[in-house]
Amino acid sequence: MTISADRNYPLGIAMLLASGFFLGTSGLALRSVEAASGWQILFFRSASFVLLVFLVLLIRRKGRVTADFRHLGWDDLLLALCLGLGFVAYVFALLHTTVANALFVFSSAPFFAALLGWIVLRERVNWTTWMTIAVSVLGLAIMVKGGVSRGHYVGNVIALWIPISYAISVILVRRSSAVDMLPALCLAGVVATGLSAVFSEDLLLTIRDLGIAIYLGVFQLGVGFILLILGARYVVAAQAGILALVEPVFASVLVWLAFSETPAGSTLLGGGIIFLAVIVHSIVTITRTRSA
Repeated sequence: MTISADRNYPLGIAMLLASGFFLGTSGLALRSVEAASGWQILFFRSASFVLLVFLVLLIRRKGRVTADFRHLGWDDLLLALCLGLGFVAYVFALLHTTVANALFVFSSAPFFAALLGWIVLRERVNWTTWMTIAVSVLGLAIMVKGGVSRGHYVGNVIALWIPISYAISVILVRRSSAVDMLPALCLAGVVATGLSAVFSEDLLLTIRDLGIAIYLGVFQLGVGFILLILGARYVVAAQAGILALVEPVFASVLVWLAFSETPAGSTLLGGGIIFLAVIVHSIVTITRTRSA
């Protein structure tokens, strides 16, 4: 895709920003869990996600979805496996490390996305995009500077898969020849559901925890990733990685509003830098597109 020739680029930007908002509600929801284990939450989260995506497929394809699954290529199956493992890692990273640590690890997403886009897709990364990546990561570094704690090694290792899986997913979506990536997204949910079913000792949840898990599957994960899959078609990998940084900013703000946890000055400063970098970069790119 050549951005200067794609009229859907602003739509892709809007979709990825909205995706970041929905995905960013995960910390707020998981913090509200009463007693459920990670595997229990993951099972109902993934199962409700699969049902949502399959329903969307039925509506979009008017019931003719069998052919879509039959025509999935190797890239699409790899996308499903990669995303499915990412879904698992996301939940356990937030349960086994601090929010600050998770944000810090996730901030490496633009580097993976830009590097893979350059190597695999031969997408040229211009200097403005590299500058925006640097400024955005600087903002996140400022945000988490006072909150990064030590000793959460397992959670940090798990969290590292999140930016890697995000970057690989963006590359696979853009390289795939499939017209619709939602079947692969549905299979990713099946992967996560299967893994959680194997490792869950039981599936008995309180009404509150069940509601939280279903919300995570339908809205946080379902709506969030549907927008991601649709929006990634129109935005190059490096810029999609930049927009991914909006998610942890939204997550911090939502936790602050819900639990009255006043963020430190460094958090507000870093978040402001990220939003400013993303907005300025998007405006510059859209202006170039219209000029071209």
